[in-house]
Amino acid sequence: MLDLLEGLNEPQAAAVSRLEGPVLILAGAGSGKTRVITHRIANLILNRRTDSICALTFTNKAAAEMQERVSHLVPSLPFNVQIKTFHSLCLYILRRETSYLGMNSGFTVYDSVLQESLIKQVIKDLHEDPKQYKPSSLVGIFSSWKDSMTDPDGYVRKENFSHRSQMISSIYEEYEKRKKKNQAFDFGDLILRTVQLFQEFPELLKKYQDRWNYIMVDEYQDTNKTQYTLVRLLSGERGNLCVVGDDDQSIYSWRGADISNILNFEKDFPNAFVVKLEENYRSTSRIIRAASKVISNNSDRKDKELFTNNEEGETISLSEFENENEEAYDTVRKVRSGSARGAEYKDFAIFYRTNAQSRYFEESLRSAGIPYKIFGGFRFFDRAEIKDMIAYLNVVANPLDSTSLLRIVNTPPRGIGEASLEKIREFSIKEGISFLEAIGHPSLPLKKASLGKAKELYHLFQDLIEKKEKGELPSKIALEIVERSGWVEYMERNSHDEEAISRVENVREFVNSIEEYETREDSPNLEEYLNQISLLTSEEDSAQLTDYVHLMTVHNAKGLEFPTVFITGLEEGTFPHLMSLEEPKGEEEERRLFYVALTRAREKLYLSYCRNSRKFGKVEPRIPSRFLPEIPGECFGEEGALSRKGVRRPEGPPTASAGAYQNYQPKAKETSFSAPENSGSPLGEEAEIREGDRVKHAQFGAGIVVSVQGTGKNRKVKIRFGGLEKNFFLAYTPLEKL
Repeated sequence: MLDLLEGLNEPQAAAVSRLEGPVLILAGAGSGKTRVITHRIANLILNRRTDSICALTFTNKAAAEMQERVSHLVPSLPFNVQIKTFHSLCLYILRRETSYLGMNSGFTVYDSVLQESLIKQVIKDLHEDPKQYKPSSLVGIFSSWKDSMTDPDGYVRKENFSHRSQMISSIYEEYEKRKKKNQAFDFGDLILRTVQLFQEFPELLKKYQDRWNYIMVDEYQDTNKTQYTLVRLLSGERGNLCVVGDDDQSIYSWRGADISNILNFEKDFPNAFVVKLEENYRSTSRIIRAASKVISNNSDRKDKELFTNNEEGETISLSEFENENEEAYDTVRKVRSGSARGAEYKDFAIFYRTNAQSRYFEESLRSAGIPYKIFGGFRFFDRAEIKDMIAYLNVVANPLDSTSLLRIVNTPPRGIGEASLEKIREFSIKEGISFLEAIGHPSLPLKKASLGKAKELYHLFQDLIEKKEKGELPSKIALEIVERSGWVEYMERNSHDEEAISRVENVREFVNSIEEYETREDSPNLEEYLNQISLLTSEEDSAQLTDYVHLMTVHNAKGLEFPTVFITGLEEGTFPHLMSLEEPKGEEEERRLFYVALTRAREKLYLSYCRNSRKFGKVEPRIPSRFLPEIPGECFGEEGALSRKGVRRPEGPPTASAGAYQNYQPKAKETSFSAPENSGSPLGEEAEIREGDRVKHAQFGAGIVVSVQGTGKNRKVKIRFGGLEKNFFLAYTPLEKL
C-alpha cells in the first residue's frame, strides 16, 4: 500500500485509499486523474485481493492506456478485471446473453456506414427523397433518442406533429424492424439493450452485479442518460461506485452528455465520499489563475479552485486584429519565430471555435511553408460542402464538365432522381450534346416535375455563364450560386443540426476566400481561382508528417496539452458562439469550453480577437468575447496589456521565404483591455428597452423586440428580424435603439 501512495499528494492518496461505498473524485484539469484511477484499481487488486472490478471510459485509447498503466502496477492482471469502453462492455454482455435477446450470438453490429445504407434503402422503399431525409442526419437523430432513452412519439410531439417529424418516426420504425430481421444492432442499441435486459430480467442483472463488486467510471461528466442508468444498475445495493470527472470540463451537451449526472452524484448517493483534485501539474501559475477566475463565473458547478505550485511563467498575450487574415498571419509569424528559437512545430496548437475558421490559418501556414495537420477534421478545401461549391463553379467555368454537374445536380435536393439522371445521360449521348445542354433541351423525356427542376437548374447556369463571360467577379458568381441555388436556405431549415450549421459557416468562408483572392490579383477571373484551388486540393497527404502545427476546434482539444497554445476568434458570436447562447445553459457551457482551451497550454498562451469579420461579402464590426474581461488583468502583465496590431502586411500574399515573415513587424501599442473602436457597443444590461421597441443589430439589421427577460448580465431580449427570431444578451450585444 505504501508503494501505491508514494509520490501522490494528500487528496490523490485519499482517493486511492477509499475503496468502499460511493466515491466522487472531482479531478481538475491536469490534476493527475489517470494516475489516481490506475492506482486505485491496483489497490483493489493487491490489498482487497479482488478481481471483481469493472472500469469504464469513453474511448478505446483511454481504455488501452488505463490497462497498460495498471499492468505496470500489478504483476499479473486478473482475467476478470474489465477495463473497457461503455460500448465494448455492453457488447461483451450481449454476446453472452443472446438467449434473452431472441437473437443469434453472431449478430452483426452496424457501424455508421451500414446504418446509413439501411436507412437509405428504407427511405427509398417509402418513396421519400434521401436528400430531404439525409441518412447521416437520421443516424444522429436515432442515436440521440437511444442515448436519452426517449422514443419517436416524444420527438413528433416536440415538433408539433409536423409531416417531417412523422415521416422520420416512420423511417425509424421500419429501420428498427429491418435491423431486427437482419439480426443486427447499431451502436446506440448496445447500451440501451443492455439496460433494458437488466431492467426486464433481475436475475441477469444480479449475475453481473455479483461478478463486478466495484464499478469505476472515468469522465463521468460526459455520461448520457443510458450510460448513467447502466452504471446505477451495475453498482446495485452495494453502491461501490467510484466516478471520476470534472463538471468544469463538461462540453458535450450537444452529444447528449448530461452535466447533472455529476452535479447530482451526492443526491443520488447521500453517503458519498468526495475528494477534490485541485492541484494542476501541467500549466504555469499565471495560466491556472486565469482559467480558475474565468470558470468561477459559472453557477452550475461544484465548489473548487484549481491551483498549481508550478512557476509563475510568461504573461498571457492578448492581441486585437483588424480581421481574420491579419490574425492568422500574425499567429503564423509567432510560430515561425518560436521555431527559429529551437521549438518544434508540434509544440504549437492553434484553437478555434468552429471548423470554418481553419481556412485562414491553413492558408497562412501553407504560404509560410509550415507543415500542419487538422486534428479531428478535414482540411478546409477537402470538406464536402466546399467541394460542392467548387463543382458549381467548375460548371460555370467549363460547361462540358459533366462530372462536376452530376455531383451537384441534387445539391440541394431538386427531385431529379436516379431514373431521371439516367434518362438525361442517355439523351445527351443520343443527341451528341453535353449533359448541361441535355438538361435544358426542350425534347428531354422527363416527367413534368423533374423537367421543370432540370430547366430551372439549366437557366441558373446559363445566367452565371453569361455573367462570367461579361467579366463578373468570381465572388459575385459564388454569391449568386449561394442565393439562387437554395443550398444555404436548405441548410438553415436544418439549423438544429450542428453539422448543418458548420457547413453553412464553411460556405461563407469559401466566398470570403474568393474575395480575398480578388484583392490580391490585378485581373481576377474564375478560371485562375479554380486553378489555384486545384493545386491546394491535390497536395500530398500529410499522413507521413512527424513535425507539424496542430489545428483544431476547442472541442477536439479536450484531453490534449501543448507547450504553446493560440486561442483565436475570441469575439462575441464566435466564442461564445451565437447559436449556443440561444440555449438555456449555453453561456455556461461556452465558458467551460473556454476553460478547457485555457488549460491545454503548458507554458505560453496567446489570445486574440478581431475588430471586423466578413460574412458573405459584408464586413461586420465585432466586439471582444465576454470571457476576456473575466481574466485578471495581472495575467496579461502590466495594466492588462493589449497588443493592438496596425495589421497591414506586405503587399501581395506572403511567400514561403523566411524573410517575408521576419521583416513583418506590425506596430503595436499598449492599452488597457477595451472593446475596439467603431465596433458599436452594447446597450447595457440596465438599458431601457421593452417589447415593441425597434432596434438595429450589426449583423441582422433592423428588428422588433418581441420579449425582454432576466436581470443583470442574464437580461435577454428576443428580436424578430423579418421572419427570423433571435435571442441576445443585452450586456454583450451591440444594439442601436431606433
